[in-house]
Amino acid sequence: MASSRDFESVLNASMSAPAPTRAGLVGTTRPSVLILSGGSQHGAFGAGFFAGMPQIPEYKLVTAVSTGALQSTFLFLANQPVPSDRIYPAYFHDAAGTPHTNTGDLALAYSIEREGDLLDVGGFGQIGGVVRGSIADFAPLRRVLHGLLSPETLRAVGATYRADPHEGRRLLVGVTDVNDGAGYAIDLTELANRLVRGAQPYASVRDCYVDALIASSSVPLAASPVTLEARADDGTTTRHLYIDGGARFGVFWSQLGDVLAGTMDPEVTLIVNGALYGKPWLDKAGEPRTEWSSLTLGLRAVDILENQVYRFSVENVTRIASGNGTVKMAFISNQNLPGAVEPQDFVFDGKSCRDWTAVDNLAKPTEFHPRYMRCLLEYGRARGRVLAWNRPR
Repeated sequence: MASSRDFESVLNASMSAPAPTRAGLVGTTRPSVLILSGGSQHGAFGAGFFAGMPQIPEYKLVTAVSTGALQSTFLFLANQPVPSDRIYPAYFHDAAGTPHTNTGDLALAYSIEREGDLLDVGGFGQIGGVVRGSIADFAPLRRVLHGLLSPETLRAVGATYRADPHEGRRLLVGVTDVNDGAGYAIDLTELANRLVRGAQPYASVRDCYVDALIASSSVPLAASPVTLEARADDGTTTRHLYIDGGARFGVFWSQLGDVLAGTMDPEVTLIVNGALYGKPWLDKAGEPRTEWSSLTLGLRAVDILENQVYRFSVENVTRIASGNGTVKMAFISNQNLPGAVEPQDFVFDGKSCRDWTAVDNLAKPTEFHPRYMRCLLEYGRARGRVLAWNRPR
């Protein structure tokens, strides 16, 4: 379990707050809002989509959950130069001499060579997971984030922060508090701004920032919860356990009334790193499963519940955004894309994504299928190049 950090400001926007009747942001032009869903390894789709886009808006507000939280910093900084002090992991094999971009670095981050680049799977399989409380931990991912979220990177995020929520820009990631059951938004722009104003040293800010991202991505049973220390306005602190924000909301936007109140209707971009509909629970032969354990059944139950949460959340966002502005959405499907290839049939490096999954399965991965992820990344990149939205407006 991760140690607690000084996390005094972050739980400042409850996702359980009532939705405002009018969603807008103060300004002279229609502000752009980016909403990123979770989806674990399927985040390769969103990373590829943005890497392929010819131009990315300067988003006024970015909200993200789980794998979307891991993407959010790079997309928040998409139009800024890449910091020169990033430390890249060994699996980053971009072409020699190719200049880095923030969206390019995000795509490289999803181009893993093996599952161990992101996840440490414990010994003794499922039994070990029952004993320890989780199958694996994100120690490798934490090391990757420590290198990529360099001082210059966090300063660039923090420089956009303004105390008035209607000014500046906002980057918010969702977590779920295990203790009270509520969902919360962590304001990463405010957190990073502590480094800018010299209120907190880099190592401390970075550790808090990374803890927020890991907490947002920690699916129960698959990974351990994260312990965070939050400080209230009166100075008192409490330590709570936090897990994947997807346990509460698959995407969030309408709950942030203090940020959204205003007069301008936003242009919302919604990226769902998944297909919106759950897949059947099949064995390796492609047949319905008949064998199970308490852990595999528990993981399946979590998957079913989170899928339903995501569908409700996406429907809520599209309904409210459509009534107060515009919304365009992309997800892993050829729905509303006449003539488009089925995602699993997309061919990368001589094989379809379906075939690459079969190759990956030979190594018996727990969560991340490296070759499938690279195929999905290129599928997303191809979609992004032509702006193939499942819902264009």
